[in-house]
Amino acid sequence: MAITNQQILRKIITECEQALHNESKVREHAKAVQSLTDLLLDQDSKVTTTSSSSIDPLEWEKMVGQPSPKPSTTDSKKLKEEDANGDSLLDF
Repeated sequence: MAITNQQILRKIITECEQALHNESKVREHAKAVQSLTDLLLDQDSKVTTTSSSSIDPLEWEKMVGQPSPKPSTTDSKKLKEEDANGDSLLDF
């Protein structure tokens, strides 16, 4: 069951009203409001994040004009030294 934005906003309103009526616990109610607003902001950022990450590779190719680059292999540039015993620079 998902919590709606309206439910969070109603809870923020009740916390603010309780803070107005109880001066000694204003900090506690303010912390509750802070937590609720963080929850509200986190929900909004997750909605935008999930919607942007669902791009189809074909759609990406149409937007950018080319597919994502593949790692190229450089087989044509092998080391050919007399004393070398491999392709790595660390092979002596």
